[in-house]
Amino acid sequence: MSGLDGIFGLIGVGCGIYCLYGYYMLKFKGEIIQSLFLPKNTNMKKCSDFKGYSSEAQLPALVLGIIVLVYGAVDLYNTYVQGVAAGLLVVMIVLVFVSLIFFSVRIKKINKKYFDI
Repeated sequence: MSGLDGIFGLIGVGCGIYCLYGYYMLKFKGEIIQSLFLPKNTNMKKCSDFKGYSSEAQLPALVLGIIVLVYGAVDLYNTYVQGVAAGLLVVMIVLVFVSLIFFSVRIKKINKKYFDI
């Protein structure tokens, strides 16, 4: 085993937790995590309807967070505990890419709608 065996699993877990944190902040604290949802140097006061933005942006963040977190956990399990079927890893990687595309497209449309960017 080399020193970087579980790096993708750790990155997956970290990214999944960060996306779920963004979801939590939107849903329960009413704050937008700018680095997750908005382009750099976007004025957050330009939002035309914060409640609408918040309700529409929650689902993409939740879906991406859960899928990436599960991928990270499966990868870490595969690396450090017991090998899993290669098919499961392929399915998880495909799910990560599909959810990342879903997140990107939805957030871009939502930003266009509420921030006109």
